Amino acid sequence: MNHSRRLFIKKSVFGTAGISVGSIGALGPAALFNSCSGPGSRGKRVTLPELPDRAPDGQAVRAGLIGCGGRGTGAAFNFLDAGPNLQIAALGDVFQDKIDHCRAELKEKKNVEIPDENCFVGFDSYEKVIDSGVDLVLLCTPPHFRPVHLEAAVNAGKHVFMEKPCAVDPVGVRSVLVSAKKAESMGLSIVSGTIRRVQKDYMETQRRVAMGEIGEITGANIIRNGGALWVRKWLPGWSDMEYMLRNWDNFCWLSGDHITEQFIHEIDVMKYNLDF
Repeated sequence: MNHSRRLFIKKSVFGTAGISVGSIGALGPAALFNSCSGPGSRGKRVTLPELPDRAPDGQAVRAGLIGCGGRGTGAAFNFLDAGPNLQIAALGDVFQDKIDHCRAELKEKKNVEIPDENCFVGFDSYEKVIDSGVDLVLLCTPPHFRPVHLEAAVNAGKHVFMEKPCAVDPVGVRSVLVSAKKAESMGLSIVSGTIRRVQKDYMETQRRVAMGEIGEITGANIIRNGGALWVRKWLPGWSDMEYMLRNWDNFCWLSGDHITEQFIHEIDVMKYNLDF
């Protein structure tokens, strides 16, 4: 079956792929699930949308990566693997070594070269990436910075993939809600990194729960098992700020704490299984 990107976006849950400028609405996983079923639908027939493995062909889409650490570099690879004619065109990070490593990985594993003039260093690097002529941005910095980066991207008319969590405090959350509303009014897409919503086995389990296959839900419990968080050793010459930024997952002001940063996936699974 042939698919246009417009049809793909209408029918599919997507991460950072298949985004055609000018033909995309404000669609996220939550909106799609609500179109399949809703309050009072438990026990009724629920079907999943078509879930292609890759986006269909279409015009070239240029992405800028903001935050070039491990998750950011991984997001860049995810984007490139998601369909044809997808390009990583700009990089931004607070630290030069993060950009250097990301560039080397893209060159070695994807034969993608990012020119020097499209690599930006510093706390204002997000602005330069956004202004570099990209169609969308991948927001993968520590989540403390997410609300400000999202607001700037939406104001510039860019589609957005943003890693979870969307913010670390109530002020940040309210800012994200405002930006999301504005994005919707502008026909922009914002997709978050709550991966269970686009994981096929989770989606099928949720579908069966929504159809009442385990009966009436009277209570629920969810557990996340994981090892210790990573820690970077303090190196000579680092300031307090650099040490915290390089160990952002261990500082609440940057990560929102472990529940916000990691357990958000399990909270989300619980929520979308109980929403029906």
